[in-house]
Amino acid sequence: MEKVCPICNALDEVNQACPRCGQAMKDGGTLQNYLGPYSPYMDGDWIPLNMIDYGCTHLVYCPHCHYDIRVVWNFVII
Repeated sequence: MEKVCPICNALDEVNQACPRCGQAMKDGGTLQNYLGPYSPYMDGDWIPLNMIDYGCTHLVYCPHCHYDIRVVWNFVII
């Protein structure tokens, strides 16, 4: 068994409306993807142990008005 992010693994989806304009918000990927040039291609084993207990933080954005927020999804065991 392993802990995985339900958004990264398509087990769940972003279902949030933008608080500014009401349009559907989209997943912009994990914040780790924005940390360095190779971070999206690294294995999940490099995630610090304290982050595994915390969850997976994603950038969620509105393509209409460009509002964005960070949302944390708890890992699920599969």
